[in-house]
Amino acid sequence: MPRSYGGPADGRRGFLAGLRSVAGALLAAAAVVLSTLITAAPAAAAVPSCRVGAYVTDLYAVDPVGRTVNADLWLWSVCPRKDLAAVERLEFTNATSTTLTEPSSEKVNNEYWTQVKVSGTFRQTLDQTDFPFDKQVVRIQVEENELDASRFVYRADVKNSAYNPRIHPDDFKITRFRIGVVDEIYKTNFGDPRLEHGDSSRYSQLVIEFQLTREGITNFGKQILPVYVAFLVALISFLIWSKDNEVAMVARLGILGAALFTIMLNLRAVDEAMGTFLNVTLVEEIHFMSLLYVLIGVANTTYIMKLLADPMAQPAVRRCNNRIFVIATGLYLIVNIVAIALTVSF
Repeated sequence: MPRSYGGPADGRRGFLAGLRSVAGALLAAAAVVLSTLITAAPAAAAVPSCRVGAYVTDLYAVDPVGRTVNADLWLWSVCPRKDLAAVERLEFTNATSTTLTEPSSEKVNNEYWTQVKVSGTFRQTLDQTDFPFDKQVVRIQVEENELDASRFVYRADVKNSAYNPRIHPDDFKITRFRIGVVDEIYKTNFGDPRLEHGDSSRYSQLVIEFQLTREGITNFGKQILPVYVAFLVALISFLIWSKDNEVAMVARLGILGAALFTIMLNLRAVDEAMGTFLNVTLVEEIHFMSLLYVLIGVANTTYIMKLLADPMAQPAVRRCNNRIFVIATGLYLIVNIVAIALTVSF
């Protein structure tokens, strides 16, 4: 009798068919369970929100020393309900002082439009490291002061927000303006019983941001001119020679002393005008380079005074003086140009 191969193959097909039917039954059961859960779960309610915007009418008194700026602006909110009126619950988180007018509200179609005028002084982080080629970022931070982000949020009215094009804050021009909404997170619940003990909280915050680019360099010229004059005086000292070597060297030291005094006095005036910063500014770098140049001149003069005690060494002394003069002056000019170029490029 011929050998039959149908038995084992039919067994395998039956086993695979059984697996498919079990898998189908499991999938059907899972679908039923998920459908029940989705039907039973209530839809998450949308967090109430208002559209908020700003028009800055003036920006002035940019004070790098006090690190503040003054601003006048209109703020508005457009809300679906009158009780939401966002501009009636404002907190200016970076303000030193503010003055607000009484809010005015009006119903327009099915929305409530509320606006308020604000004048204030706002704290800033102003960095003059690249003065006078610096760019400053100025921010006004407006925050909801009552309802956390789980109960109310801002939506930025970007299209309608702007600033007065006639604003010209001191030596700066406005090169960028933007407005946006962020969540400000606090590592406390402020004792709110609705939040978990030790939990953090979030509040909606409107950020109005300007980038200011300095365009006036008059103050820079006033601050640097005495330093470069002192440098020229120190440079001349390398060229002073006389038949009486002692007279020439004393004259050199007197000139270098006057240059040193001028630079130190001017540096103090610059620090008082610009304030003290953690980083070294371009103006201070130029002062330090000039101080170093003058000190090289003093060291050179002291050295050649010692060498001139030998009359036969005078030609060699002059060559040494000229070599130091060329190297020191060349390095001073190169480093100044590079420092200014790097500041401008950044």
